Amino acid sequence: MKWVLHISTMFGQESYSDYGEKLAPEYADDMHHGNTVLFRTEIKDNPVELVGIADVFIIGFVGEAAVSGVSLVNSFNTIFIYLFTALASGGAVVVSQYIGRKEKENGSHAASQLLAASVLFSVVISAVVLAWNEQILQFLFGRVEADVMAACVTYLRISAYSYPALAVYNAGSAMYRSFGKTKTTMNISIIADAINIIGNCIGVFVLKAGVAGVAWPSLISRCFTALVITYLCFSKENPVHYIGNWILHLDRDLQKKTLRIAVPNGVERFQAVRRQRLK
Repeated sequence: MKWVLHISTMFGQESYSDYGEKLAPEYADDMHHGNTVLFRTEIKDNPVELVGIADVFIIGFVGEAAVSGVSLVNSFNTIFIYLFTALASGGAVVVSQYIGRKEKENGSHAASQLLAASVLFSVVISAVVLAWNEQILQFLFGRVEADVMAACVTYLRISAYSYPALAVYNAGSAMYRSFGKTKTTMNISIIADAINIIGNCIGVFVLKAGVAGVAWPSLISRCFTALVITYLCFSKENPVHYIGNWILHLDRDLQKKTLRIAVPNGVERFQAVRRQRLK
């Protein structure tokens, strides 16, 4: 289950047709309604984890520089959430095709290959971010105040360790969605969000750890989701399941098939977000 944040709008309200919200007004308007925050429980054009939202909220009790740093890095992390989601979606389509044809062995092979690709891709990204985190931040955000940059670097370095966990969870949750067990992923997300929020409170209010106090609980909660979903994906009771030997060997043809779906999907997501932000 993903949570979607939409900050609606200091200067106007959305209509029903914008996002399909049943309780929204029929027509949009430009009246000032103040800052409102709307959470949705289905994936739309701009998925953002509740983990990142909770981090920003709790770190608000530390100071403005900390809030700015965490917010900037969360916007950067969203890029990788899209990439991992696109890769997982491509793999899930391939897995679903095999499930539909009752080819359990080939489906398990495809699911295992999705996990392998997700791990490799995310580890490479983590290594790049850990090696050049400050340079990347300066390139993206230009010159910022020293205390804001320090907060950015701290949060980004710890966040980078969680990229493989994010990718692994996305792969597993996509596989579970492919055979209709969405309740499982929802329950895992709820527990992970609770772990993160409790950890944030301990880190900020008890340990007085500042930005690190919200970054480490996020890492722990993401690792929790990755471990649980991976364990469940090895279950032979599923229509398809992970197989250890197939995870360790890359099938080029299958990876190409996944990427043919994942790359256009990722590009489409980026374009949708860009259009939304330009409105």
